[in-house]
Amino acid sequence: MMFAKSRDPGPVETPQRRLEDEAGVRETVIATGSTVHGKLLGPVGVRVAGTFEGEVQIEALLWIEAPGAVQGTVNARAVIVEGELRGNIDSADQVELRASGRVLGDITCRKLALAEGCFFQGAITMPEEAGPPVPFVEKRQSPTGEGEQEPSG
Repeated sequence: MMFAKSRDPGPVETPQRRLEDEAGVRETVIATGSTVHGKLLGPVGVRVAGTFEGEVQIEALLWIEAPGAVQGTVNARAVIVEGELRGNIDSADQVELRASGRVLGDITCRKLALAEGCFFQGAITMPEEAGPPVPFVEKRQSPTGEGEQEPSG
């Protein structure tokens, strides 16, 4: 009689998606060297590589790239800061402050990731318990699980 060998893979690790994976083709871009004053409203993401002064109210990802800068109040579903934010994040589900990022203002969010080397001056309010910590993933694993790879464009 032949016995089937049981192969228990052990605990299955949930793959982690980086917040930047949510950036899509439908987003507003403020390019390097550009300065915009006013109010940003809408359902799509915004990527700031230049300068924006005013209020941000979007239903998607606000990504402040280095050397981008935002001065004003932010309400977005998610925020990545690689550049500089001078103002408060009044409401966000998730915030990532990357190593080159600077925030001078208060943050209200459910989930927060602070990378080593970032600068933050302000207060943090987390209105509800968000559950267990989520690992901050800079690079994804390759599909074979061997080594790391840079994200594809």
